[in-house]
Amino acid sequence: MNHRNEDYEKRLEQLFEKAQHLASIWGLSLLMRDVSVEFSDADDSKLGQCDLRRMTITLNGVLLLPENETLLHETLCHELAHVVAAYRYGPRIQEHGPEWQEYLQRVGFTPRPVIPAAEIRNGSPAPHRRAHRSTGDRSRGDAR
Repeated sequence: MNHRNEDYEKRLEQLFEKAQHLASIWGLSLLMRDVSVEFSDADDSKLGQCDLRRMTITLNGVLLLPENETLLHETLCHELAHVVAAYRYGPRIQEHGPEWQEYLQRVGFTPRPVIPAAEIRNGSPAPHRRAHRSTGDRSRGDAR
């Protein structure tokens, strides 16, 4: 395994541990057995995506840049809160409604569906990147 892959694997493990910690705070640590976290190198405006059917959270690789550390944790929490809220309250809840907001607030983040482009470093953001987009399918959410 080359150095870059080792760094990637180490970083992924750290993020999964962070996700396990968040789920534990929310009282659902066992849920993490079914959730996977991965990164995408796609040149996309989405910062994160949650697929409830696959129980997968995909994060944009731009979040791995050291200057995006805080945004990385916020995006991970944002997407994981969708998983937990849907698990606890069902998939028909509002995407950024009070159930979802509750989980972000409990771990110290201000719930926000829109992340200003100025906060994203070393990318080519549009004027705004949304933190979640409805595709019409409540089992899938996209973070931008």
